[in-house]
Amino acid sequence: MLSQEKNVLSIKVEFEPGEFAKNVDKAVKELASKVNVPGFRKGHAPRKILEMRFGRQAIFAEALEAMLPDAIEEIVKEYELDLIDEPSVKIEKMEEGSPVEVVLTFEVTPEITLPQLEDISVERAVADVSDETVEGTVQEILRQNSTLVPVEGRPVSGTDTVAIEYFTILSGENGEEERHGPDTTTLDLSQSSVRAEIRDALLGKEAGSRAEAEVMVEEDYPEKNLVGKTLRYDMTVTEVKERVLPELTPEFFEKILQRECASEEEFREEVRKRIHEKMQAENQSRAEYDAVELISGKAGLDVPETLISRQVEAMKKEDEERIQRNRNISMEEYLQETGTAKEQYEEEIRKQAETIVRRSLVLDRIAEDLKVSVEKEDFEAEMATMASTYKIDADRLVNSLFKDEKRLMEVANRIKYRKTVKAIMEAVRVTDGAAPEAEEEQNG
Repeated sequence: MLSQEKNVLSIKVEFEPGEFAKNVDKAVKELASKVNVPGFRKGHAPRKILEMRFGRQAIFAEALEAMLPDAIEEIVKEYELDLIDEPSVKIEKMEEGSPVEVVLTFEVTPEITLPQLEDISVERAVADVSDETVEGTVQEILRQNSTLVPVEGRPVSGTDTVAIEYFTILSGENGEEERHGPDTTTLDLSQSSVRAEIRDALLGKEAGSRAEAEVMVEEDYPEKNLVGKTLRYDMTVTEVKERVLPELTPEFFEKILQRECASEEEFREEVRKRIHEKMQAENQSRAEYDAVELISGKAGLDVPETLISRQVEAMKKEDEERIQRNRNISMEEYLQETGTAKEQYEEEIRKQAETIVRRSLVLDRIAEDLKVSVEKEDFEAEMATMASTYKIDADRLVNSLFKDEKRLMEVANRIKYRKTVKAIMEAVRVTDGAAPEAEEEQNG
């Protein structure tokens, strides 16, 4: 080994003159068989003619290229290298009759110093479902399964859904008004997303009535040139609908729960149970995230620039494809529309990429230390879960996955990640936080 700096190793390799000569002869024969040289049958052009046509060094390079894979594989095994990139090759000396000298530079997984997992402590919130949460969930279920019925002859109320035709008026700097429209939309006045100014203007109106509202454009508005300006909406109510909630019957309970349920009390208890299970899962996920972040932050390592750059490019490509798919605009247009400088976007995505790479390296090291592996049983269980979720035959799913190496690796990595996080949570100290009501009582 010539040198090692952080995770970069340089190793000098020498090939015997005889081995090199043998590979040069082989390269000459292969080259002669592939090219047509005037005056010679294919495969019978003399070496000197080929050297004159392609250059001696080009032939030598072909010979060296044939020798390198075995040499690299042997070095990787001997030094137990975990490569993160293809090795670079620097030719020191390459001529016939002498040893060929080559310096190979390998970039490997960096050294990682992990904290003692038993010293890591995370808090897991206790799942506590209040009566108010159950009531709110039940009301949302009822709303989602309600029907809208047209009404006439009464004013608009705060629970109605209103169809309007409207003009948007913007006052210019010179006092002239820009009037855009008419446009149409439907507003559910019970939703918090409806601006209070618009809701207040529509309350008490009837179908056919006009209303006006002035709204200040906020910071998160897509068209940044309008932020801070006042828009006036000239609205006409075209239709009013009231929401009719479904009756609380055993048939309705079964439709929602996908099982028999005889009473409202039983329905509410099942809703409470499902909320509790969901909260438990979310609290566990949050504690797992906190544990991984704590360990990753305390781990000592230099994150390789190669891996960061690779992650940045992957994330940028994903962003570009998503924006193109969802908005049908380019990344440049999106950044301009959102008022984000390209430098700011690059800086933010690089920070995210470095965090992701660091976390991945740390988890891989923990998996290695804790001897986490993906077994046949793990894969079969994952396939069964996926087949149930997507409602397809498990054998068909397995066959399709084995034809797609990328998806297969994604599944394997997902299983390994879950098993590693589970092992981490068994190793760290987990304390359950007090329920919100309990905390309030203690504070009181």
